[in-house]
Amino acid sequence: MTRAGLLRLSSTLTTRTRPTTFLQLRPAAVLAPSLGLRSFSSSLPRYNSPHQQATLSSTCPSCHATLPSQITPLCPSCSSLLPPPHPSTTSFSLFNLPQSYALNNSDLKRTFLQLQQKVHPDRFGGQGEQENWAKSWSGRVNEAYKVLGEGRSRGEYLLSLSDVHIGEADPVTDPELLMSIMETREALEEAETESQVQAIRDENRETMQETFSLLSSTFAAAEPDLEQAKNLLIRLKYLENVEGVCREWSPGKRVELGH
Repeated sequence: MTRAGLLRLSSTLTTRTRPTTFLQLRPAAVLAPSLGLRSFSSSLPRYNSPHQQATLSSTCPSCHATLPSQITPLCPSCSSLLPPPHPSTTSFSLFNLPQSYALNNSDLKRTFLQLQQKVHPDRFGGQGEQENWAKSWSGRVNEAYKVLGEGRSRGEYLLSLSDVHIGEADPVTDPELLMSIMETREALEEAETESQVQAIRDENRETMQETFSLLSSTFAAAEPDLEQAKNLLIRLKYLENVEGVCREWSPGKRVELGH
């Protein structure tokens, strides 16, 4: 029953573009090669926030050297800490990455660690303004990594850049998904052994993989279908809930499967 529900759920994910890669579930996994989102970036420069535009002609506050157009925390000439980026700077720009759903998470983590090493507030303790800048930089870098490091949050962030948002109160309207929710909840409530739950978990993970792949294909299209991307992300949230319930399952424990 559970397998039938998950297979039916999987069948509704089919789109005109056949997925060619499967994305890993863990943040540290290597994801599909980067694919540019042309409708998101359009013909604008890769680095196009007000801060980045300003840095084309701005100078280092310490040595007055001309700064590069790319976001950088340290002056290339004197290595002093620079002011934090403009609030409108995107998380992608902060990491000097293309605005894409498909990212290499190993590279992302490596860039994150390098940035944090450069801007860690402990390096600038007692240095007044630069210490405050370091705290701001560190917070921005942490938040950007949190957003980009997970498949669902990255997708929701990409949608938000096009003024499309997913709210907590957004209802699940897909009848196939609603049926799957009910069947999976029933299967988990009836499960008596860890092996039964593991079977549900394995099938759920397969569906998650397919959903990640479809998200990658959807966002990489010449004209991304944002409504489809939104529905896939709502579906992914439910699948993540199933994963969490399976992980915490124990005999007789109440099954609370939200959506």
